[in-house]
Amino acid sequence: MGWTSRQVKTLTVSLAILGVVVGAGWVQGTFAAKDDEGPMTPERVFPASSKCKKCHLRANEEYEESTIARAIVSPTFRAMLEDYVSKGKDKRYCLNCHAPQSLVFPDLVDSMVKQIISGDLTFEGVGCIQCHLIKAVDPNVKGHPSIKLEPGRTVFGGYKDFLESKAHDSQYLDIFKKSDLCLACHTVAPPGVPTAEAVGNWRGSKAAKEGKNCQTCHMPQGFDSSANEEKKRDIAGHEFNGKSPALRKQAFDLDYETDIQGAQTKLTVKLKNLVPHNVPTTHPIWNQVYLQVIIKGLNLREVFKEKRVYGRIFADAKGNRTLLDHDAVKLLEDTVLKAEETRVETFTFPTPEATPSFDVEISLHYATPGELWPEAFAKRVASFTPKGMTDPVFKPSEITKRCGNTKVAEGKIQRRPCL
Repeated sequence: MGWTSRQVKTLTVSLAILGVVVGAGWVQGTFAAKDDEGPMTPERVFPASSKCKKCHLRANEEYEESTIARAIVSPTFRAMLEDYVSKGKDKRYCLNCHAPQSLVFPDLVDSMVKQIISGDLTFEGVGCIQCHLIKAVDPNVKGHPSIKLEPGRTVFGGYKDFLESKAHDSQYLDIFKKSDLCLACHTVAPPGVPTAEAVGNWRGSKAAKEGKNCQTCHMPQGFDSSANEEKKRDIAGHEFNGKSPALRKQAFDLDYETDIQGAQTKLTVKLKNLVPHNVPTTHPIWNQVYLQVIIKGLNLREVFKEKRVYGRIFADAKGNRTLLDHDAVKLLEDTVLKAEETRVETFTFPTPEATPSFDVEISLHYATPGELWPEAFAKRVASFTPKGMTDPVFKPSEITKRCGNTKVAEGKIQRRPCL
């Protein structure tokens, strides 16, 4: 028997209502209901970020491409964590920042560490809710973070005029507009050398005095909807830019000049750090910054090449040099570029012969210092990625570059676009 138009309409409406109910139930299932006194489990307190994507598409897509989304899956972190716990150190220390749910479920730390090292994960490191359950941060504590997470239906954020949601309750907190939220983890220093803070004197910087915060650069404002069906407005980006091309261009300024002194030429480079924190800021075994100078003579043949490395090297308890800051008991070398510092570097090289001029290339790079890693550590890092040490993550990335040409008869450099 055929369906009447009225029956079809009734069925369509019923299915639509059912879909809304089921959909709402799925979303609400990520948090405990207001009157639900059931057990507090990791899955309920820290739902996967993919579930937030249902309503917060833009923010989630940005987050998925960010470095912060790789907080517990990067090969270097996994190898470093394995080395750290193998020495009997407190397993919670690393997870407090890289997987903050350990603060709420400390009895699961052993299992979490095993999953991270094995790569067989059932949880996220730093996801949406790991940040948006932060209720408070103690800004007076140096070294390791002092974060207060408040599990429950309430999600905290930086918007006062939020749209009511069936998935969770919302509450505005001004801490989401302050650097303290970020500095809780990013001011971390080696336990054995607490003065070697990663960020440095950020609070004394020109940017901080002008009212700028971490979010100004690392969560730049855009104009869009924060959630589905919300009005468009100024919203924070969730790419958490650190090494993006756009940010790199604003981070440093390079000035340079040549002085030909007969058979020798002196190149002076003024490297100005325009950002209000140390560079690099990460663990020294993960990252370093280097300045490279290349001189090309006749037929663009490379005649001189040198680089200066910026970072930190520590000594362990046996006096050995190490980049593993969790083994550090003493700071041996500190060439980190300090906040808003201008560093002057001088390079001396033989004046290129049989050529009326020579080219100068000056570039600044981020790099993983793999050549300085202990052999066993390097092998473990390589084992955590199918591509081994050929993985693009280990390749240097250019921050900025300047080029010029110096006529030998004149001795002064003429700035030119880099090809």
